[in-house]
Amino acid sequence: MPNQILLDNWTLQEISYLGKSGLSNDQTDKLVVDQENDSHSFEKISSGLIQLQALFSFLQNLVLRETIITDSRFVQVWDDSNSLKRIQSDGLIKVHDFQEEKFIEVRKAIVDQLCITSSIQEIQQQNEQGWKKNRKVVDPFLSQLIWGGAGMLARGHVYETFYLPHPLRGHAFKQYLIAKRDAYTETLSFISTNQTKLLYFDNEGSESIQVKFSLPPLISVIIEESNSFEDLFIVALQLREEYGDLRSWLKKFQEAIDHEDTKEISTHTKTLKSIQKYIEAKYSPDKFGSLDLSFDVLNFSPGISIPLPINKIRNKIGVRSTINDLILTKTGYSSIKKLFKLLGEENSKLGKVVYDELVRNYSSEG
Repeated sequence: MPNQILLDNWTLQEISYLGKSGLSNDQTDKLVVDQENDSHSFEKISSGLIQLQALFSFLQNLVLRETIITDSRFVQVWDDSNSLKRIQSDGLIKVHDFQEEKFIEVRKAIVDQLCITSSIQEIQQQNEQGWKKNRKVVDPFLSQLIWGGAGMLARGHVYETFYLPHPLRGHAFKQYLIAKRDAYTETLSFISTNQTKLLYFDNEGSESIQVKFSLPPLISVIIEESNSFEDLFIVALQLREEYGDLRSWLKKFQEAIDHEDTKEISTHTKTLKSIQKYIEAKYSPDKFGSLDLSFDVLNFSPGISIPLPINKIRNKIGVRSTINDLILTKTGYSSIKKLFKLLGEENSKLGKVVYDELVRNYSSEG
């Protein structure tokens, strides 16, 4: 099915733990690869940051994906979460029994691609030898990142489903190019990029604007409408109903990509480009020119017609309006403060540490 996604049980585990026990006070390791020196190392980051990244990713996918799929193995790490179980019962999280024999050879090839330094390759070989000998690995964490991640990428490849990795696996895969195009990812990236541009349009010439902080699209909207952690999932489901048109558009966009239908791909990308031109012309007319003042006719009945600017029509209805509104949402500072309040960490030392990491993670240089 187009516009479905394969998600790690590990990601859902992060969300379950966050709901049950709150922000983690622990630290975890982010893989850092140095290809020039053929080596790797680990950087300490907050586990709380990883939890929030997992939460944001899940909520957005819940709103805009047709289905979220996860492996039937290890579902016990999250199936005590009432919020996630309710979503599963609605059929939006589907547990699938993947057959390992179908993807084992593909996984081997992907492991070779992920071991991009000899240091990672050496540990992976030791892990495989240890597992073959006594069902134990010498480096469980790297095994979870590389070997486990390769298994999920292989599942996605064989079952033709886009795989969205756990945040730590995502860091580990940065050097690995995933060839499959994803309409959802491209569209949300487009929205984020134009949110960033919009801040600079509004503050052009201001030396005080050094960085741009912006939560991922949809997250501010969900947080602002929530009054508890559990509400986040309820609001996301409500938005899912409201954003049905955008989800259908993404599905058709993905079908065009999957079938290499260049005409349809062009149609969808032109929609995004026209929205970009509208934003640029409206918010920075000196730089990008004035709005297109050509007119079209909007018919309300056989006997009544009212001339309106084309761009206005195009950006007031349907998918264009939805994407345009997401670009214009708040940057997120107030929303993220509210989220920490919902988590009971608005004035805690832990909350301050994770807040600072979150702002750095979702900020871009001016």
